[in-house]
Amino acid sequence: MTDNSNQGPDFRRLRLIQIAALIVGAGVLILSLWLMGQFRKPEVAPIVMAFAFASISFSGLFYFGALLLEGSLQKYILSDDTVIKGDNVEMVTRTAKSGDPEIDKWIGTYAFTRNLFGMSLVPILILIGLYFFA
Repeated sequence: MTDNSNQGPDFRRLRLIQIAALIVGAGVLILSLWLMGQFRKPEVAPIVMAFAFASISFSGLFYFGALLLEGSLQKYILSDDTVIKGDNVEMVTRTAKSGDPEIDKWIGTYAFTRNLFGMSLVPILILIGLYFFA
């Protein structure tokens, strides 16, 4: 693991991690749809599962890749809260500003993928519950 906590992030490495995560996510989406037969006979639940698998793959790869290779972004995450507003559940991440617009953009991307990873697990858990108990 590279410790970059005292220096700024390597933007080129972050871009490579992001591109790799997008390619893997798209590959997982296409493979999931194909393996579940959704190109022949589309159904809602398998399509939702395929998107959840793809978003878990993308966000997990980017989040954990950036955490392991560019740990300097983690120091800008101040807190994570789950807020329930009526029927909606929102994940709110408070971040610190770095003063550099390029770093702030990557902090936003990093925080988004953290939340996406957590929220992508919800439809999978619901569909697994429906499969076993419905």
